[in-house]
Amino acid sequence: MSSKDLNNFLKALDAVKEDYTCGVCSELCKNPVTLSKCFHLICASHFEGLDACPSCGTNLEGCKTFTDERLAVCINSANKLDEIFSCFRSKETSTTKQDKIESNSKTTLTDVRKPQAKLRSHDISIASSKFSKSSEKRNNKGETPLHIACRLGKVDKITELLNQGVNTNTKDNAGWTPLHEVVQNGRLDLVTLLLQYNTLIDVPGLNNETPLHEAVRYGHREIIKELVKHGADINCRNSKGETPLQLATDDLKIILKKASESLIQTQSVNVTHMSILHSELDFDDIRVYCVSQQKSVVSKLKLLCKQHSNLHIEVKFTKKVTHLIVDAENGICMSTIDVLQGIVNSIWILTSDWVLKSTEDSLEQFEQFEVTGVGTASYNGPKTARYNKYKQLPGVFDGCHFYLHNFNMKYEISKHLVLTKATISKLITDAGGIVLRRVPNPESIPDQEKLVPYHAKKDGKLYICSHYIIFKDTYQPMYNMQHLKALPIGWLIECIERYELCDP
Repeated sequence: MSSKDLNNFLKALDAVKEDYTCGVCSELCKNPVTLSKCFHLICASHFEGLDACPSCGTNLEGCKTFTDERLAVCINSANKLDEIFSCFRSKETSTTKQDKIESNSKTTLTDVRKPQAKLRSHDISIASSKFSKSSEKRNNKGETPLHIACRLGKVDKITELLNQGVNTNTKDNAGWTPLHEVVQNGRLDLVTLLLQYNTLIDVPGLNNETPLHEAVRYGHREIIKELVKHGADINCRNSKGETPLQLATDDLKIILKKASESLIQTQSVNVTHMSILHSELDFDDIRVYCVSQQKSVVSKLKLLCKQHSNLHIEVKFTKKVTHLIVDAENGICMSTIDVLQGIVNSIWILTSDWVLKSTEDSLEQFEQFEVTGVGTASYNGPKTARYNKYKQLPGVFDGCHFYLHNFNMKYEISKHLVLTKATISKLITDAGGIVLRRVPNPESIPDQEKLVPYHAKKDGKLYICSHYIIFKDTYQPMYNMQHLKALPIGWLIECIERYELCDP
């Protein structure tokens, strides 16, 4: 084995070990279990009492774990290989998880602008917007060449596009992904092929229908097995509240339940890894809106813009903005309109230290400068919203209808947060919700509004609540029905700050 091949092997081994590393103890998993909500691995002994995934921060309420005996075998094999080849390691080739974290914080812009050298072969599809822009051109339906090839079942063309590194998760104008297309056509071979290229398996399409919903509707048994074994959620609700399990016939229910007991690990759901790749791609065009009150930050930012062609300052908060710079204390920023707008738009919200630590030669990585809380450390909306975007899930208020009661004048929640009806309406719509002009009648909700909130907690108070009356001080009657509730404006703001539909 040549020196180059050896180094490549050791790097691949390190990557495998990292995938099998427990997020709690940072060691190779012992008795590994897979978290059903995000599919990260942890040691079985660490699950009890765990509130959030240590790797991605996903709330673990109602989360289950899955075991796979093959994982323990793979981890043991990786460990033995590491022992065998330990004598060939040098300080340069031996990297731990902590080493990677430290090196990431020192990565220069030059390093980031060349991510190809850092991506493993199965990472290519996630970074496709950078590598294969010509293959991402859309027609008037929003379809990419991969959509069209999948719809027509052209195996050779699909294989060619995948080898070019196209994005397998792009949605067309209707919300369908290439995986939806091949599932609807009953092409098990193409489903299997797409799943090898980081294809997200539970992306909701039109009416929040996932590929598994479609497979059940069309009765594609083998595809159902393949999707569920790769992590498809049999209890994921569409906009009407229907799950694949509920839609299934009795014989299909048996297939669904049996397949869910044979869950295998898949790379496509490693959201943490996707986050790293997206952060690299985000360096291409950094459009900053800065609200820092420190003159030194503003001056430094202007200087950095002159030195880095990919860094631009935006004078207004528009859809162009990709990064918001704020002042923070110990990583926690104040709740302001700009911060709330940044959360619902799923952009990076960075502390002003990112500007101060960056130099004329290199820009710092984003992760270590992302705010860790809004108002308090437990309100981690910015990161949760970003991960929601990476998973291509609907906004936090999807399926929710809001009536704003008596917001004709400005309303001051704090000296930093003053709301108007227009700003609240924009926050709601940007987060996927709908603003109503009239007070909803609990006895006659229009059929088109009889939806379920996508992000409501299972068995929570809002699980089937589609309508909300938002008030400032008081409101009568204080509706507390299953489908309609009257709640204070503070609840709405907290939902955004946490980026979750909070039980009142």
